[in-house]
Amino acid sequence: TRKNWQLGRHIRKIRKAKGLTQEDVGERMGVNTSWVGRIETGRTTPGLKLLGKIARALDVKVKDLIPY
Repeated sequence: TRKNWQLGRHIRKIRKAKGLTQEDVGERMGVNTSWVGRIETGRTTPGLKLLGKIARALDVKVKDLIPY
């Protein structure tokens, strides 16, 4: 959906601003790099638990991940 795509783009923007690769984030989260790509392209909708892992990997608060 459009919201998934917007969320993913925002996560990608934060990741790139921090100079991290998808592999870096995947390692920090303990997930496969392909999951990071799926989230960033909006093909996977992360639940709250996964958003928490993403936030920790990017060193931001969960609310900072939400572009709305």
